[in-house]
Amino acid sequence: MDIRKIAVVGGFAVAAALTSAPLASADDLTTTVDSEIASLNSTFTTEADLAGDSADVTPGGTGVLDTILPADAPDAAPLTTLDYELYGPLASLLIGVDNPVSGDPFLDPAPGAQDVFNGALAEFDDAYNALVYGLNDTALIPTTDLVSPVDIATVEGASITTEAGLFANFLDTGVADLLSVLDIPFDS
Repeated sequence: MDIRKIAVVGGFAVAAALTSAPLASADDLTTTVDSEIASLNSTFTTEADLAGDSADVTPGGTGVLDTILPADAPDAAPLTTLDYELYGPLASLLIGVDNPVSGDPFLDPAPGAQDVFNGALAEFDDAYNALVYGLNDTALIPTTDLVSPVDIATVEGASITTEAGLFANFLDTGVADLLSVLDIPFDS
């Protein structure tokens, strides 16, 4: 066999192994969720630092999202620098507007790390978690394996009963959140 063919097959084998590795522990996504939360907290703290509000950040600790005083990122006018960092350059257009997918307000009345990129990163993390969990288990993902468990626990729990439905919902909500940063309407 030609050495190039062996290298290509080896590359595919390594890619398959690395892609499937998270599935081996899909029943317990605690370490994955903790690292996703740590990433969100780091981004949020950096944005608060840039806005001059770093002293007001309340660290959540391992597995808990950081928060900040509502006065530093209000959901009503006048908006602050942190609002524009969290929700985008057109944040003033989002005052009083709800996400068409989730129904939650775009400007969070309790600001925190869950609002990075208007909440899109947390939704994408949850979409990934639901997908990985669903590939290895037929039961619905436990809320402890989600970055923002309020979505499934209080809003979606009764209406979405499959991992595919949760994945699609989290992905749609994340896309709507991301597009709202640019004031682009999104209806799924």
